This record gives sequence, structure tokens and C-alpha cells, in this order.
Amino acid sequence: MVNLYKIIKKYQFGVVLAISSFMLAILSYKFTGNGLWWGVTGAESQIGGVFWSYFGFPVGKLAYYNLYKIPEFNYAFTWFLVFGIILGSFFISAARKEFSIRQIPNRWMALKILIGGFLIGYGTRMAGGCNIGDFYSGFATGSAWAFPFFLTMVLGIYSVSAFGKHEVWKIFPAKFSSNIIWPGKGLQAIIMVASIILIVILVILGIHSNMVELWLIFGIIFGVTGYIGSLCFQTSFRETISGSNKKEMVEILSISLLIFSILSQIAILGFGMRANFFFDQSESIGFQSIGGYIFGLGMGLAFNCTYSMEWRMGSGNMQAILAFLGLTFLGAPAFALTYSWWHYAVPQIVMPASYWQFSLYKFGITGAILIDIFPILWFLYAKRFKWKKFS
Repeated sequence: MVNLYKIIKKYQFGVVLAISSFMLAILSYKFTGNGLWWGVTGAESQIGGVFWSYFGFPVGKLAYYNLYKIPEFNYAFTWFLVFGIILGSFFISAARKEFSIRQIPNRWMALKILIGGFLIGYGTRMAGGCNIGDFYSGFATGSAWAFPFFLTMVLGIYSVSAFGKHEVWKIFPAKFSSNIIWPGKGLQAIIMVASIILIVILVILGIHSNMVELWLIFGIIFGVTGYIGSLCFQTSFRETISGSNKKEMVEILSISLLIFSILSQIAILGFGMRANFFFDQSESIGFQSIGGYIFGLGMGLAFNCTYSMEWRMGSGNMQAILAFLGLTFLGAPAFALTYSWWHYAVPQIVMPASYWQFSLYKFGITGAILIDIFPILWFLYAKRFKWKKFS
């Protein structure tokens, strides 16, 4: 007999992520007239651009930042989503007395993670999205590029995994310290209060924009959900190419992706909600493929996806913090410097156009079915050896 309670408990955080993601799009539609599906790395690249501008770099003259203009802070709602994810994890880990300084790398591991973060930042900006924007939200909005991006991203992770077994790596012993710094109960309480104060400050700073407050709130929800559920897309991609029967994260996130996609299809196709997935889905498939591969290499080296990186750093994970630094302040700005060169070098296999031209939903129900097939097959793939697990 199927144990329904165990099934609900297992998939609950994937379901929460899907419903929260959809509600963010719906409420964004209420405020702007466009349903906006979330992503994180566009905001991180802008944050990196602002950082380097303080050192005199002419960021505003770069073609990339002319296209992806850096918004005024009080209206930068995607930034507040990133802040919310970090602070949500910061708060809940301290509230559960679990905040800790851990995953402290030695110098070789630190270098590996920074390079990984750099490649994540570079690849995601080339592809115009990440495991959220191009994959999770990409599938939900019917992106024609979502599946090619998935394939090249997983190929990048596989490349790192395969090369990582080479003997040469023994020369550079990358490892983590076994030490974990657990703040006492008093300090945990201070951290929890500090996170609340920071959230209040951000609310005050964004008080002139409903979108800022909305995306901050949902960022906090995503941070809490990711931390409690240990949600990580990078883990699911590793499980996909692994020969192991353990594919728990694939199951959770494939269910989440399917629910998110179906809800989005009901809103877009059933009720005519105007969708405006504002991340760069209009790039040539060449950018999606090359960027996806570079992004996968970065995830393989840093052992983080862009989402898990943020909620992990909020809970004190040093590995995630280093990866975030490499992404935000090195990799993404570096791509901005080479943006024009790539557009000269990579042929436009499919010419850029408005996003809707690259959404399979323009084919109606047929397009929706094509999108839904992927998470269903992904789930069945994970379950192929585990049909009796809940019996």
C-alpha cells in the first residue's frame, strides 16, 4: 500500500518552491501587467558592475550594461530577491540554531571554487540565464532553449566529473577543513535578530516600489524553502549523470518543475496572462549552448547552483560564499567585457527576436505537452529502480 504521508513529506519543499515561483509571477502580473518569472544571475551581474564602477571602470560604456541597464537601487527588485534568499536562510538557520561557519576550504579548494564561481558567472551571462532563469523558469515559460541549455549544462558537469578522476589532481590536494564553528545559543539569537533588522532596512529602502517589497518577500520564502529542504539543482544534475540509484533531488525537482510548468501553462494559455520572461531568452542558441557548457563546468567545480549558493551562504557555508564572489564580482563582469566580441564571433543560427517567438506556447496545448514531457521523463528516469520504495 502506498504511504501517502511519506510521499507528501518527501516532495513538499519542491511543491512549495513551484507554487511560490508561480505566485511571484502572478503577483508581478498584478503590479506590472506582465507575468515575470524569476532568475537571479542578472541581478548578480548588475551588482558586480556597480562594484567595479566604484574603482573607476567605465561600466556604463560596455555594450552589455547598455543592454542590461543597472537600475536605481530603490527599484532593483531582482536584487532584493537575491538579498531575500540570503537573508531568509540567514534567519531560519539561526532560528533553528543551525547557523555555522563550515565548508572551510584549503588554498587549492578555495582556488577551485573561485574558478568555478567565475565560470558560473561567465557562462550564465553568456547563456542569458542559469539553472533558474534558463532551466526552471525557462521550462515553465515554454522556452525553446531550455532543453538545449539543460543538455550542455549537464555535459559541463560531466566533463568536470570525468576529468576530476585524473591522477594530476593529486598534485593539488583540494579539501575542506573538518572544523565547524557553531555559534552558541546567544549568538544564534543575535544572528536571527540581525537578519530581521536587515530585512526591515531593505523593506524601508524599497518602500517606493511594490515590486521591490514583493520580490524581497518571495526571496525570503525561497531562502527558507531552499535551506529547510536542502534544494540544489546542481545536485539533481549530478544525480542525473551518476550511475548511483540515489536520485532523490531529481525526483523532488522534477515534480517541482512539472507543477510550476502546468500552473504557468494554465495562466498563460488558459487565462491569457501576458508573459514577459525578461531574461535574455532571445539570444542565439549558440550562446545558450556554449554558455550552458561553461556554466556546467563552473557548477561542477564549485559544487553549487546559483540558487543553492545563495541560501547556503546565508547559513554560513564558506564554499558557497567563495562561489558567489567568483560569480558576482569576477565571472559576470568578465563576460560583460567580452560581450561584444562573442556577438561578433558566434554566428546567429537563429536571429534574436521577442521572447514569445522562442516560446513553445505559441503552439498552444501541443507546446505545453512538449514542455511537460521532460519533467515527467526526468522523474521516471529517477524512479526506474525505486518503484517499491513507498510500499
